[in-house]
Amino acid sequence: MLSSVQVQRHFLRITPERARLWASSVVGFGVVTGGTLLFIGERIPRVRRDILQKIPIMGNYWATEEQ
Repeated sequence: MLSSVQVQRHFLRITPERARLWASSVVGFGVVTGGTLLFIGERIPRVRRDILQKIPIMGNYWATEEQ
């Protein structure tokens, strides 16, 4: 009698269980990277105007008068 073998679902060797284990780490690195890029780009006027001023509560901190 032959036993049946079930292949676990995967995408490029990443199974759902492995993805679940890595998800929090990937999200953490993404948040730190995004925060770092905004911190570095804070002095660029376009970043300040298009991104930072549109943050709901803290946007007024970066508001400048248009000339």
